[in-house]
Amino acid sequence: MITTKQEAKKRIMFVQKEDYNFLTYSLLLTLKYLEANSKQSKFQDYRKISYLIQFISTNSNFNEYTKEELAIIYSKSHLKKQLLSHLILILKNKNFIGVDVNHSRNSLDIWLIEENIPDIFFNKNLFMKEIENLKIIKSELPRLKILTLKNVVDTIFTNNKVITWEV
Repeated sequence: MITTKQEAKKRIMFVQKEDYNFLTYSLLLTLKYLEANSKQSKFQDYRKISYLIQFISTNSNFNEYTKEELAIIYSKSHLKKQLLSHLILILKNKNFIGVDVNHSRNSLDIWLIEENIPDIFFNKNLFMKEIENLKIIKSELPRLKILTLKNVVDTIFTNNKVITWEV
């Protein structure tokens, strides 16, 4: 249910399931508010973001979800990984993010190149809920930028009795 005008506006802007606009905002907001803004402070293993997107856009408290809801989020996150990898290439080519190959994790590390993004892009009024959720996630998962994918999945899903695979 749409509760505010801002929620309605966001709904019109993009479909949250697999829309590149939604994924772009989620990705760039994550990098900005986790302070992954240089090669030295990069976000290691972009795949973790696919598991966080649902929590960023709705409710950041992992423990408030039922086991079934978490299982659905986990399954859908696997689909988002492919979309995110395409999006990362697009954003890299536009010089909005930096990318490094992480051979030890068999993934990509990413960071925001904020000076190439218009200031208006990070509209705090429009994305207040997402920003607050990111702050909560950051406090719940300290060192999120460098945690392994397995640690993130275990903390959110396995510890809540969701059967996981392929991590």
